[in-house]
Amino acid sequence: MGYIQILGCYSASMTLNKYQSSQVLFHKNQTYLIDCGEVTQALINKHQIKLSSINNIFISHLHGDHYFGLPGLITTMNRKGRTKPLNLFGPIGIKEILTTMFKHGKSWTSFDLKIKEIDKEEDEIYSENHLKVETFKLDHRISCNAFKFSITLNDKIFKYAYCSDTAYNPNIVEKIKNIDLLYHEATFLKQHKLLASKTKHSTSVDAAKIAKEANVKMLLMGHFSTRYKNLENFKIEASEIFQNSHIAEQGQKYNF
Repeated sequence: MGYIQILGCYSASMTLNKYQSSQVLFHKNQTYLIDCGEVTQALINKHQIKLSSINNIFISHLHGDHYFGLPGLITTMNRKGRTKPLNLFGPIGIKEILTTMFKHGKSWTSFDLKIKEIDKEEDEIYSENHLKVETFKLDHRISCNAFKFSITLNDKIFKYAYCSDTAYNPNIVEKIKNIDLLYHEATFLKQHKLLASKTKHSTSVDAAKIAKEANVKMLLMGHFSTRYKNLENFKIEASEIFQNSHIAEQGQKYNF
């Protein structure tokens, strides 16, 4: 068995207790890190996640609230004496960014940092340890990838999709059809749908429509704008369309 744990589930305007995007999938003693906002390293420590268990990192896109914590995390791994390889999957450009930082800081890693840039519209990018990871494009202001995890558990397969920043995009429905758990961004409530459209983000209603059309078992909404004091309205709006809609909670584990 394993779990998905939400570390941060808010958008770019971070506050003292509302953290930027990051989460982990734990399976067979390995931790798969999905996105890495600014305070991810501190949250990893808070939740007592072993750095040595993180061998694979998946970055959805190059907006800072999804990867600005990455250089610091890698540097800490290096400082703590890591020797085993680290796989990093992310968009084109992430290798140049990290290489430039490490070059000018003269802080090359002593371990093998294997950066695999995603250059296809959709692809299978990882298959190991009874876990397969596929990627496909979302509809955001810059290139942005979703990640679908298929985990073999005895005689069944648990499927989880992480859809970070995206406008309402029915093109992804077939790719997430009938999955067990969908994490879909819902940055805004429906009253701000024009702002969502302008910034290529989704509302609670958009996320619920995708969940319903894809016939997923459960919807988990995240990437909330910090303008909202009460997140319960996200669940209320989404549940009118897709009943099994829930709000992501920082620190919460979802077992599979």
